[in-house]
Amino acid sequence: MITHSIFAHRGFWIACLCLVVVTVSNGMINSGLSVYDEALVARFDVTIAALKLRDSISFMGSTLFIVLAGFWVDRLGPKPFLIAGLTILSAVYYLYPMAEVLWHVYLLHGALALVLACAGNMTAIVTAARWFPEQRGLAVGMAVAGTSVGGMILPPVATELINRFGWQTAMQLESLVPLAVLICVVLLLPKALPAAEVSSMSEARAQSYASILRSAVFIRITLAASLTYYAALSLFSHGFLYFRSLGLAASDAAWQLSILALSALAGKLVTGAVSDRLEFDHFFRVQMCVLVVGVAFLAGLPHFASVGCLIAGYGWGGLHALYNIVLIRLFGVDMAGRVNGTVSVAEAVGGSAGIAATGYFATAYSYSLGLAVAAVLSLIALGLIWFTPTRAYQY
Repeated sequence: MITHSIFAHRGFWIACLCLVVVTVSNGMINSGLSVYDEALVARFDVTIAALKLRDSISFMGSTLFIVLAGFWVDRLGPKPFLIAGLTILSAVYYLYPMAEVLWHVYLLHGALALVLACAGNMTAIVTAARWFPEQRGLAVGMAVAGTSVGGMILPPVATELINRFGWQTAMQLESLVPLAVLICVVLLLPKALPAAEVSSMSEARAQSYASILRSAVFIRITLAASLTYYAALSLFSHGFLYFRSLGLAASDAAWQLSILALSALAGKLVTGAVSDRLEFDHFFRVQMCVLVVGVAFLAGLPHFASVGCLIAGYGWGGLHALYNIVLIRLFGVDMAGRVNGTVSVAEAVGGSAGIAATGYFATAYSYSLGLAVAAVLSLIALGLIWFTPTRAYQY
């Protein structure tokens, strides 16, 4: 009966659509693009650090747009932003093989920053949370799960396309995928969001955007999220090259990324589903501990990479959902675009720093050192979360 009622709910299917959108947008920008790294390093004859600067450009660039996008999503609805983001993503993948020098790639990743702002997690979370308010934790978990689904599916698919057609043709074939999802968005997603419903004491309290930004809880969560993204995006952006440095074949390295993404998917869905029934404080802390252990495992025991991927992936997946669920629970869905967008800026800064710094460590020293730094920063994030109340709280 419960399952039937979920499947009969329109919001559940819109949350599924959000999952598909994030699968394509985040998946193609993050782990799905990383399998092309070896070909791109050879094409441009550059270091890993120089190439991976492009990923930092994507995430840092998104900070210029994402708060503004969140502001307008709250007012205009997400549909036009999703359409714009998917269109840009398709164009970038089609143009990527035509890049002749590295700065052309940097320009393309500037365009991908717009994709992350318009068709990334923030827009999908707002859409899913508004349309599926009865099970908002599950809705958010489904929306952010798209990143993991993309990381699980896209690297092996892209690797197979590269083997069959070469990397240039493979990228242009993949450019068709965002267009297919765009058609689904146009046909299936209503233009306007439903009215927000008050569902908790914290949402019932009127809070200004400025007062939220000044609150100690918001500041701690934002700092922890930034450090967590440092570690997570270091893993996903450098994972393929890291596993290759361990002597794995390209196909095996791609499957290690899939293990990481599959475990993260499980963490997001399980956490999203149970968060509707649990108090957050202890749950949040345990999930952060799991991430710390997983990253430390990858840094210190590289020959057991699959085990490290399972642990780190599950920890990261649960935290990815929890950060967004906590923000909506504490500050309400009416300002979810602005609040989640603001935290996304900090996440993008942390993720960009992680990608760039890990690339530097890999080039100058080793990937083990880069991952050890990520593990230490995750431990600091754990300390911030440990002393931060995340249930209904008076500011």
